[in-house]
Amino acid sequence: MEHVIDASRVHHEWNNALPPVLRVASGDVVTYDLRMAGHGQVEEGATEASFDFATLYHLSGPVHVEGARPGDTLRIDILSLEPGEWGWAAVLPGEGLLPDDFPEPWVGTFDLRRRGTLEAAPGIHIPISPFLGTMGTHPDTPVSASVFPPHRGGGNIDTRHLTAGSTLWLPIWCEGALFSCGDPHAAQGDGEVCVTAVECAMRATLALTVEPRSIPGPCFRTAGALATADERAGHFGTMGIAADLMDGARTAVRAAIDWLEAEHRLTRREAYVLCSLAGDLRILEIVDAGMWNVGFTLPLSIFAGG
Repeated sequence: MEHVIDASRVHHEWNNALPPVLRVASGDVVTYDLRMAGHGQVEEGATEASFDFATLYHLSGPVHVEGARPGDTLRIDILSLEPGEWGWAAVLPGEGLLPDDFPEPWVGTFDLRRRGTLEAAPGIHIPISPFLGTMGTHPDTPVSASVFPPHRGGGNIDTRHLTAGSTLWLPIWCEGALFSCGDPHAAQGDGEVCVTAVECAMRATLALTVEPRSIPGPCFRTAGALATADERAGHFGTMGIAADLMDGARTAVRAAIDWLEAEHRLTRREAYVLCSLAGDLRILEIVDAGMWNVGFTLPLSIFAGG
């Protein structure tokens, strides 16, 4: 059976005491009209915004799936994802991977009407590759929790590979699974280093199925290759070698910003945001004497003539 969920019924925290907005049978399909993060707080063309973090995320749900029991698994088949007409990104003081490097706030918006790509910086176009930043089953404890950190039922996992055609499996902790989703993104790199992706509204269609088995944590199957950009043009990569994972990540991203500034004449802020929208953090090596090699890569196909 197919359902359309009431788009006005949203919540701003994980709370397993919330009454279900919708009850469905295992295998049913649900269509969502999801609000962007910051709905009503940022407008197209904005260069600044005042965000209320208590209501920043508009999660749709919870959906009660009949027959779902604690210890079971919820399978989410992502059938279609259609982003809205525009999205936004921001640099937020005190947030992101490099808060000391970028203390000044910034907000910018992006036109998504072209559908195939968006202009992330002057002359630089990145693929539009929509996914939902947040999909989760409500955890059993605590009863209520912030929407921002991921949790044992998934939540704000920001996994850009969960595009249309992919499948996500989540452990079930409460009767009925109590599934909620939101935080739609039009594009993001692995790591989301400046703290935002291209945040947008989205129409999403998901199939929800109970599987009578247990899993230790969220897992997924992609619809195809992990990369969304044209790999034939290659990638530019940097390395951060350090005993601390965060130090290595910061070194690698700072080196990428330096390269974008020198080779592509971006401002450092433009480069930082581009790293969040199109670049990928990778663990290149982990086994040598307590030293990490953290890589950061950018697809060369996003640059004109790259």
